[in-house]
Amino acid sequence: MEVTAPELPEALFRTKKPGTLVIIQATLPRLRERRAGVIVTVTVTVTSSVTLKPLPLVGVYRASKAAVNALTESLAVEAEPFGVRAHLVPPGRSPETRFGDTVRSHLRGLNVPDYAPLIQGFAAAARNDAGPVTHAHDVAEAVWRAVTDPSAPFRIPAGADADADAWMA
Repeated sequence: MEVTAPELPEALFRTKKPGTLVIIQATLPRLRERRAGVIVTVTVTVTSSVTLKPLPLVGVYRASKAAVNALTESLAVEAEPFGVRAHLVPPGRSPETRFGDTVRSHLRGLNVPDYAPLIQGFAAAARNDAGPVTHAHDVAEAVWRAVTDPSAPFRIPAGADADADAWMA
């Protein structure tokens, strides 16, 4: 937290939370009137599995994603009496996104000796392509399940690395 750029928290929260709320407010009235529908909160720019495990240096980023998750959780309870379902599809790490580039552009603190090893290690781990990843088709399958399966759980991980059990191992 100490080396987070002062303008970053506001920028992250301004991008994620209000955008999600605007879409919900634009669609929910019609779904409520029909007494049917599904709202799925997904995309790497809105929510992700990064909220499942504490990670160094990206606490504010994680918090912005967690805010959208909380908003969607509340929406699920609020909209259920109207026959409207809400689902959260957190994708895992995807080589098809620019997450690593974005994070690296905001990393500060290399000039602080106590943080330099942590930052270098985090940057190296972000570049590591080993292990499972999430692809666009994983997200599409999870969204399809959310929309077409009335018994689908609230949280539908997209990709093997998005499963909470995999993160907690």
